[in-house]
Amino acid sequence: MIFLLLFPVLVLGEIQLQSNVSSNVTFEDNESFQDQEYSAVFRHCNESLLEHFSYILCWNQFHSGMTDINKELWCEWDQVIRPYNELTRCIENLTTNLGCYFPNQVVQDFFIQIHSSFFQACPEEEQLFPDAPSGVVLTLTLIPVSLIPVLVFLVVWKSKICD
Repeated sequence: MIFLLLFPVLVLGEIQLQSNVSSNVTFEDNESFQDQEYSAVFRHCNESLLEHFSYILCWNQFHSGMTDINKELWCEWDQVIRPYNELTRCIENLTTNLGCYFPNQVVQDFFIQIHSSFFQACPEEEQLFPDAPSGVVLTLTLIPVSLIPVLVFLVVWKSKICD
């Protein structure tokens, strides 16, 4: 009974889902979204204005957020994620409002400037455990390997005694 009541909703939802999928999905065959400069030639990106406002609006906002964080914690992602996310949103909104595409060369240069100013001392990758010295590895490998024949001998000898 419930199925009969929900069937029209399911069918209608499936039709809407199919229409949404075809319009919102970009497939490998159709990667024309990468040719943004050619798709809307009427849009003009004023890169000098974008650069100017990105430093006035977004840089200052990010800088004030980073000064609230202790400088020693700048390399810890969980401390920096909020101001960095706000910076990214600020730049995205600014590029959209100025008729530019995101990302572009000005935005890339801006983020390189941010990274060189705030995150230059941060390691590129997390520090992993270093390899143990070869002497330690050799010792820890040879001890169990040499104990195996001794344990096999003891088991065989013990089984012969019990027989």
